[in-house]
Amino acid sequence: MKKNINSFGRILRLFLALVIFLYAWWQNSWIAFAIGVFVIFEALMSWCIIYQILGKNSCPIDKRK
Repeated sequence: MKKNINSFGRILRLFLALVIFLYAWWQNSWIAFAIGVFVIFEALMSWCIIYQILGKNSCPIDKRK
């Protein structure tokens, strides 16, 4: 998996995951919990499947490599 998320995107995803976890706890939803786990995975790995499908890259890594 190539990194395709910048630092701001990672922080935003971590915040979103926290909100999703709070919602999952409040509603007792396993589906929301699973989505939160996936969002945490995206943030930690700096990789987004939707970005990959669309060919988008917000990561400041040199693209010549």
